[in-house]
Parts: sequence; structure tokens; C-alpha cells
Amino acid sequence: MKQTFCILSILISSLTFGQTEFCIHIKSDVDVGNVSVSSFNLSKKFTSEFENGIATVKIPSESSDQYSIFVAGKRIDGWFNAGKIDIYLDYKNNELLVLKTKNTPVYDRQAKYFKEYRAFLKDKSNGTDFIKNTIIENDQDAFVLVPINHYLKLYQNENTELSFVEKFLNKQPLATKQHSIYSMISSRIEKLKSTNKIDLEKYSLITIKGNKSIVEINSKLNFTVLDFWFTACPPCVKEHNEILANPNMFTNLNAELIGISTDNKQEKWIKYLEKKNINWKNFRIGETNLDKDLGIWSFPTYIILDKENNVVGSYSNIEDTIKALKK
Repeated sequence: MKQTFCILSILISSLTFGQTEFCIHIKSDVDVGNVSVSSFNLSKKFTSEFENGIATVKIPSESSDQYSIFVAGKRIDGWFNAGKIDIYLDYKNNELLVLKTKNTPVYDRQAKYFKEYRAFLKDKSNGTDFIKNTIIENDQDAFVLVPINHYLKLYQNENTELSFVEKFLNKQPLATKQHSIYSMISSRIEKLKSTNKIDLEKYSLITIKGNKSIVEINSKLNFTVLDFWFTACPPCVKEHNEILANPNMFTNLNAELIGISTDNKQEKWIKYLEKKNINWKNFRIGETNLDKDLGIWSFPTYIILDKENNVVGSYSNIEDTIKALKK
């Protein structure tokens, strides 16, 4: 069964170095030559040649991490533990599949967890106990950062649950604390706890005309919703389509939606807005630190403000944002 998992690609801080060894076995109907492996927490690829269908790739890491395995232009993503592990791949008809793995308890746990999480996103009636249980089960392993991040996004406005997340973060080993996801989660929690009001006049954002401008709030409305997004973010695009299909979803709730893109390139951003025919206010973050000042690294993120720019709440999807506006 093909295993594919979305990852956020960024430059990463270093781990406490040890050694992880991938022994990669491949069945293929063509000569694939070599295999490369990169990790979420390391900025380079490590490559090895196949000999008789086997390649050994050594990675300077002593912690579990999210890895990408590249063969013939195809890619497999997944979390793997440190140590010596075996991965059996099948490459046929231009498709790369994981057949089986050995000595990979973290990979096995993540496969089970992601299956449950995808089911949860489709039907949330069974609650989030499985996420909390996965956090507890993976205590002292870096993979714990994945369910912790999911839990944080669901309960980012609830102090009791934020304390639960902090408790688990603080007791993690050094190798986990050096992981970039750890620092991003910690920063987000700190900002959620300390940011009660956003002074938008401090930030000169980029308009669609390329000028710098502050974000002006419509004082006649009860709420403003800031939508932090970028053009290559699939969930952002999906939710923009939902908004376009129901253009009055915010105005009917006495709220205005304002998009704030983190895209670096003006032309790419404008092209997206024009192609989608997006007609609500949009700005590009430019050289400001608005997203960093709020600890935002997961997208989309919606922040509801009242008339005085006080933070009403932060949310990770349209559904929860609309529910909050209706309260």
C-alpha cells in the first residue's frame, strides 16, 4: 500500500548527531541506480548506489524524524526511528510503493495514527481521545510532536489543553527539543498565551498594486477574520474554494475576511488571486514579521478579532472559525 504523507518543507536546525542506517531493498522492472534520503530536520540529501537491489544510507541522526526517500524521481515520506532499519520498496510502472519494513516501530505507529487521523477529519463524532492517547504512547520519542501539533491546532483556544501540551513538550529529551517542530510548537503556544491584541498599524503589508499599506479594520462590523495562507498550501486552496462557493458566509455573520499571504513572489500571488477571482481584501506579508510575531507556521490559520483588535480566537479551518463567529 502506498504510503504518502504531507510535510511542510523548511530549513531546519541541527539534531544531536548519532547514526541512523537505512538498508533499502528494491524490486524494480528497470535499473534505478541509486536512492537518496533526506529528513525534516536536516537540509541535505544522503545518497547511495544500489548493488544487487540493496543500498545502505547512513544519516547523522539519533532521533526519530520524518524522512523522504527518493528513487527514480519518485518519493516516499514517513516517520522512522533511529538505529538500523530495513525498508523494502517496489518500483514498477513509474510508481514507488512500500512493501514492508523491519525494525521500524515508529513507522508502524505513524501509519496507524495517520489512518485514524484521516478518518477523524472526515467524521469528528468519535472525538479526539485517540490523539491524546497517541501523545501518551509516544512520550520520549520525537514522533510525539505530530499528534501534539494536531492536538494544539484543535484546542489552541483552551488553556487547560495548552497546559497538557506544554507538560509533554517540557519533559521530552534533548534530541526532541532540538527538532524544529518542537521550537515551532513552543513558539506558537507562547504567542497564543501572550497575544491578547494585535496592533495591525505596526505592520506595512503589500497590496495587490505592490504598495505598502496597513490593514484597516471595518469598524461597522463586529469581527475581522485574518486568513494566513500561501498559494502552494492545498488546505488553503481548498478552503478558498469553499468561501468562493458561499461568498456571504462571513458578511452574514457581521464579519469581514482579510487574507494575509506569506508568499514571497508578488507575481505568483497576484496570478493566484486573479485565477480564483478572489474578491475579498488580500495583502502579502512582505518583509514584516506579522506571522512570526504570532507564532504562525501552520496553514491556514484564521484569527478572529473584535472591533478593538482584541483576539477572540485562533482556528485551523473554516468550519471551526464559522462556529466561533456564530457563538
